[in-house]
Amino acid sequence: MSGRRDPPAGMAPDDTDTGTRPGWHRYPLEPAFLPQPRALDPDLSDPVLREAVLDQAERRILRNRRDLRSHVQRVLMHHRQGQATACFDALVDLFIVLGAGGRALRANLLARVADLLTPEQQDYLRRHLDGGLRADEPLPVSAESLLTRGVSGSTAVLDAAPPEDLYAAAMDCIERGDDATARLYLEQALELDPGQPLASMELLALYRRNGWEAEFRRAWTRLSSRALAFAELWEKLDRHFPATPRRTPLATRQEPIVTSHRVSKEHHLLPTAAGAFYAVSSPQPEPLRQLLLALLRAAETPPGDVAALATLAGLSGPDEVLELLHQAQTLGWIQGFRTPRRVPAARIGKTLERLLGPLSAIGKGLLVDWNGFAFARHGIDDETAAILSALATDIAAVEQRHAERLRRCLGVASQGWAAVDAWGASRIGAWPLFVGAHRFLLVLQGEPRLNQPEFVTLVWILVHRYGGAEA
Repeated sequence: MSGRRDPPAGMAPDDTDTGTRPGWHRYPLEPAFLPQPRALDPDLSDPVLREAVLDQAERRILRNRRDLRSHVQRVLMHHRQGQATACFDALVDLFIVLGAGGRALRANLLARVADLLTPEQQDYLRRHLDGGLRADEPLPVSAESLLTRGVSGSTAVLDAAPPEDLYAAAMDCIERGDDATARLYLEQALELDPGQPLASMELLALYRRNGWEAEFRRAWTRLSSRALAFAELWEKLDRHFPATPRRTPLATRQEPIVTSHRVSKEHHLLPTAAGAFYAVSSPQPEPLRQLLLALLRAAETPPGDVAALATLAGLSGPDEVLELLHQAQTLGWIQGFRTPRRVPAARIGKTLERLLGPLSAIGKGLLVDWNGFAFARHGIDDETAAILSALATDIAAVEQRHAERLRRCLGVASQGWAAVDAWGASRIGAWPLFVGAHRFLLVLQGEPRLNQPEFVTLVWILVHRYGGAEA
């Protein structure tokens, strides 16, 4: 299934890109300057404007997932246009945001758009009317959901149930004196929902107490453009750090924190989309990255045998594996399957081409090696592929020259670069993937959709093929 929405009737697929329509359509539409419709179901006759308003609603949701007006507009506008898959995915995002709350709203919207959904989709959503949906819950095939984490297995790989929320897990770590892990959990919680006031306050307290200026600036750079709780306190801490000498971070506990837990050997382990991205987003060695890469190098998902996993990943022993698995499970970076899965054995070029489409909002993707050779593409012609390959490698070379200064002066550990519109949304983006001694560039036109199972498969193929495993 493609992640691209079908164009409205009477509109060519490239109308929004080429600007060849008459009148004001010759000019590029900058969503940042579009008026926000107040109506929940705006009747916009112009197809280009309608698509632009829909895109704007999606971007508002990505910046503030609690924007219920944008959620409802997105559901009803997709229904009006007869876009069944997109309508279902918009409902899924609303179910994720509201959880068990807002049952009447969710039930009314489901009833209103039920004529467009399949019986299976209706039944799935009705089963979750009372409890809502979790972002890490396995979903039916879904190409345009913005908030799902792209999990297709179980995220409870340890016998102990995963925490209800990352904030609670962070509080447990703070009580044990493990501030470093607590910071990781709180940052992830705000990445998912920047409007959480308690998580924001506790994270700011950790930054200030430990003198973590670089970590603060890295998170502040990522979150400052979103609807962040207590933004004024973040700005205050930003002014505080330059006047404060850098302190050595507090030591954290080194002993394992989950030795009473046990991994279910019925689960065969594989990273989620978020875990796969973390594994290849940096070449820096780190125990959790080491474990995730070991899982991806295997041709078949390994069972949850901690002794075997310690040997596979080159870790110190079962206790360290348990601690890392607990951390990965809390972050939603690992999933388990009841039956083993194997890395696709088909021709790598054709397989990667098929996987690239769902990773872009408009179905256009390219995989480039460090030398600028494009060995897989989807929805992109030869000339465009050559242009994007050269552009991506040039940008990557510039980024490599400036990476250390960005990290040292701004606390920005860059993981990707993009050409953006006035709203800050990516039009062309490039993300480096570090696989063993190789470096690839994932180039996507339109907004990225890396929260898809296809991204896990793509990274799995690359790491298995080029990350040191035998074919």
